[in-house]
Amino acid sequence: MANYTDWNQALIDYFIKGTPHGTKIYLSVDEDVIERIGYHFGQSSTSGTWVDDFCTAVKRKVIFEGQVNLQHLKGRDSQGLPKGVAFLCATILAASQMAQEENTSETNYFKRLREILALPGFARPLGMKFGNEAEEPLWREWNRWLMEHRFLPSAERGGGSATYINYPISQSLLRRTDKDRLRKLFQEKKWQAEWDAQTLFAHVRQEAGGFGIHLKELLTEKKQRHEAIVEALHQVYEQWKAQGCPPADKNNYCTWSRHLFCGLYRTEDPFLRQVDYYLYPKQQRGRRLESVEFKQGDNTHSLREERPGWYFPLEYSVSQKQLDNGAKYQITSPDDLNYLILPARDFWILIPDPENPDSGAYASWQAPSLGIQFILLCKQELLSDIQRLQDEHLLKSSCIPQPIFNNSGWVELQQCMVVSQAWDGVFIKNQTLKYALQPSVKLSISFSGGLRVPKIGAWLVNHGPQITIFGFYRNAELKVTRLSDNQVIVDSSQIANTSITLNFCHPGDYLIEANFAGESSQRLVRIVDWDDLAIEKYVPCEVFQIDCAYHICGSVIEQKFSTI
Repeated sequence: MANYTDWNQALIDYFIKGTPHGTKIYLSVDEDVIERIGYHFGQSSTSGTWVDDFCTAVKRKVIFEGQVNLQHLKGRDSQGLPKGVAFLCATILAASQMAQEENTSETNYFKRLREILALPGFARPLGMKFGNEAEEPLWREWNRWLMEHRFLPSAERGGGSATYINYPISQSLLRRTDKDRLRKLFQEKKWQAEWDAQTLFAHVRQEAGGFGIHLKELLTEKKQRHEAIVEALHQVYEQWKAQGCPPADKNNYCTWSRHLFCGLYRTEDPFLRQVDYYLYPKQQRGRRLESVEFKQGDNTHSLREERPGWYFPLEYSVSQKQLDNGAKYQITSPDDLNYLILPARDFWILIPDPENPDSGAYASWQAPSLGIQFILLCKQELLSDIQRLQDEHLLKSSCIPQPIFNNSGWVELQQCMVVSQAWDGVFIKNQTLKYALQPSVKLSISFSGGLRVPKIGAWLVNHGPQITIFGFYRNAELKVTRLSDNQVIVDSSQIANTSITLNFCHPGDYLIEANFAGESSQRLVRIVDWDDLAIEKYVPCEVFQIDCAYHICGSVIEQKFSTI
């Protein structure tokens, strides 16, 4: 049977693998997650289900003489991983089992945690002292580890009687009853389309009126966890389809999605003004795929990781037909994946490269943050909806729509930006477009300028980024904390939508936080010393042929072959 350490490492991998840097991480653990992880241990469950095996492993690690002892879970193991994550996931599993109608209370939560740990009673278990001596140090260690690895933590303490139980409750996105209700909806509607996450979310949200309170709040709230909820919905949908669309009460927890989905990657020739789009494959979150091969025509190609969360764009540009109808390529390896899919959509939102905004590249990396200009690629039939949003002063763009294919129905709107939060009273024909553009937060943090270090998402010491807090408020509280010693170097009120320059004079990781009226936003900055720079190996990319013997790569002229 897998031991506690095995589960601890597997759970961390599940929530980190295939996840882009800068993502806010939620340890959203339930029976589905535990069974899926256990199935891929390569051995059989010894207790009947992997959930039982997991609970047994946790109990053996933390229960001594009928009491909980967490002292030996503090700190990190020999691989540098926080030792307490598997126990924290057990607490989240308890939170996920709270029924739809239950109030969020200590009694309901600890009743389920005791069931997982096989302890009698209802109150806080013996050994889990209230406060800093119990589970909170484990949460702090996990949050710190995430930030050191360029991810944002989401677990935080609550208030009053929910001070400490808010940590696990805040991580549970979709409860067991929520997933059952979603699978029932998919079955009733006979949905089997190859939708991406945003398109599915729009369809599900239109059905929110028939859901319970918790699920309805998840679909309609405007908070930082919106993106995580959209991804979680899509994961449930893809797993349900991979199982053959069974009834909600016949779910196979072990199934993964059988498809990889693509976004779009945009390039523009600065001289010819030629715009091309390429398929941009997205990695499957939570899963380690060593090699993926697919067929494009008669040729077999391999996907290579470009950055966490994404593979390199495919070689051939996207045609109008592919944009109109979507595209599908058969995956030949591994065997449990079927297709690489570009979903058919009416529009695409493309933002500047989050790790290098000045590169000129745009892609469908994520939803646009406040204050960030983006490109909207859409069918012409959506222009009336877009005009309505502009007339209502919700959206602005700097130029008239530009066609991207000759005699096609696709156009680009450049330098678009969301400029208002008053979207609730406005209705357009394409609700998916509205949900995609409507801001889910009221504050965001943007970086600009400075001297960036390519590929590692860092800036050079004394040449850090300018910071701008974008939002719908006049002011916001800015706090900058150096993570190495937890020292606060800035804590002051700043004018929103105005850039400021800070002196990052020491290498290290910094947490940037903006807060106002209960709204918050966080980002990480990494500052490195000049001595940490490495000379990059020269790799020719853009090649222009001069004659039969020479070609030019940037500023380098090379001989194509030797002549005798």
